[in-house]
Amino acid sequence: MIIRVSFDVSRLSVLIFDVLGTVVDERGSIHAAARDALGEDGDCEALATAWLDRLDELLAKASEGEYRPMDELSREALEHAVGATGASLDEDALAELTAEGLRPKPWPDAAPGVGALADRFNVIALSNTTMLALAEITRRGGLRWAFALSSELVGAYKPDPAVYQRALELMRVEPEQVLMVGSHPWDLRAAAQLGIGTAFVPREGLSEDDPADADEFDLRADSIAELAAQLL
Repeated sequence: MIIRVSFDVSRLSVLIFDVLGTVVDERGSIHAAARDALGEDGDCEALATAWLDRLDELLAKASEGEYRPMDELSREALEHAVGATGASLDEDALAELTAEGLRPKPWPDAAPGVGALADRFNVIALSNTTMLALAEITRRGGLRWAFALSSELVGAYKPDPAVYQRALELMRVEPEQVLMVGSHPWDLRAAAQLGIGTAFVPREGLSEDDPADADEFDLRADSIAELAAQLL
């Protein structure tokens, strides 16, 4: 049983950021990539929605069974969506669309907010996407991480406790020295079970991830910029 230490901002030395949905607009970027791939005449909304829905299903299965990396799941989900919607995409287009889906664009507040926090804290990324995708997201988005950690190095997906525990081990910190920042309540709940502090940042398009009445996050902010203002 985890006994939660009272949250104390003054003890924080490490901030762990979820990436997909929290730092980058995964859903919006996938919808935009589908529009670019299909053009004005294609049903891009149907394709993007089917892709994301199938990816969620595959991630849930991989979390409960044998681990498979995110790029494999995303490609499989896209192929399923193409078949389900009747979209016309050749192999090159499929490969390019899969790649674009793995490198979504950051929310406007992400780079400046993370950069401001990095002046005081060791800020790391902890994501279910691949290391290659994290590198692309970081480079293209100008994100100032101390380092980025993919769950593929653990061979499991969040919310498996082993993923968060690996981040603690690498940073050589106790849970009460760490704040997990995310837009998915399930992610923050898992971190809190290990004694890690939590900060909830809501994002547009993630209404299915609204907090439950029982959720008691240590901090809440409407944006990463607002979170930085609270912590600095």
